[in-house]
Amino acid sequence: HIPRSGYRDPFAGKKARIHGKPYLFQRRLGAGGFGTVYSARAPDGSRVAIKVIDINRIRGAGENLVASYLTEVKNLEQLRQESRHVVKIYDFDFDSRSGRAYIVMELGGENLAKLIYRLHAAQPKSRPPGTFIDPVIRKEIWRQMVSIVQTLTGQNIVHMDLKPDNVILFGDVLKIVDLGISKKGNMLGLAGVGTPLFSAPEVMQDVRGSRRMYGPKADVWSLGAILYAMTYGQPPKYTSRAAEPPSGQAASRDRSLIDMLRRTLVLDPHSRADINSVLHHPYTRH
Repeated sequence: HIPRSGYRDPFAGKKARIHGKPYLFQRRLGAGGFGTVYSARAPDGSRVAIKVIDINRIRGAGENLVASYLTEVKNLEQLRQESRHVVKIYDFDFDSRSGRAYIVMELGGENLAKLIYRLHAAQPKSRPPGTFIDPVIRKEIWRQMVSIVQTLTGQNIVHMDLKPDNVILFGDVLKIVDLGISKKGNMLGLAGVGTPLFSAPEVMQDVRGSRRMYGPKADVWSLGAILYAMTYGQPPKYTSRAAEPPSGQAASRDRSLIDMLRRTLVLDPHSRADINSVLHHPYTRH
């Protein structure tokens, strides 16, 4: 989100107290539908990231929303015990006077979207088809993303909004920094709350006469969409031929990668691969 012209950030360069301790907000790192993230200095001088959620600006929000964020913090902490791919949370606080919630967490580097484009810029102009980024690095990123979804699925959590912007690099490790619009597996929810093309079709689209359910295979579509973007430089479309390369591009020569895209980028979740199949697929294992 790009701040509007003349916009003055309410936090950058200022201090806020979180559980009575002063944190100096430095730079705005990004914003989304669920809050704004800043780099900041903790009272002990260490650098941290702080996510600020303005409860007052969210329609219909109240104590229930605060409780849901507290639950998210607990879930993230639980997931962190099981996976190195989950951000470390240091503190959570809610200021009832201002209506703002704060999540203090470890500070990472660039997100996966920026990393992909930096890697692409380093690629030679003359390269084989389907190699938007280096295939060896692509596979390493893929394996880490598969591990993230495996951890979520193991806890019966469906993230629903996995995309390169939502994954942060910490050294050479990719981590999810929030559970966004995640729900417990197979729960009903509103349509269109994810990100077009990266979120699964069943998350983004209403189908008349059918009861919408979000199962763990929603995140498998997102895995396929991220792999597709690392292969061809853009996300796939919601079509029965989603795994095919964009118009004007030749298909990748990696047969196991092509097969993985065909198994994950399937419109019908019942016909889509599950995370166990993805984990044991030759593209992931070799």
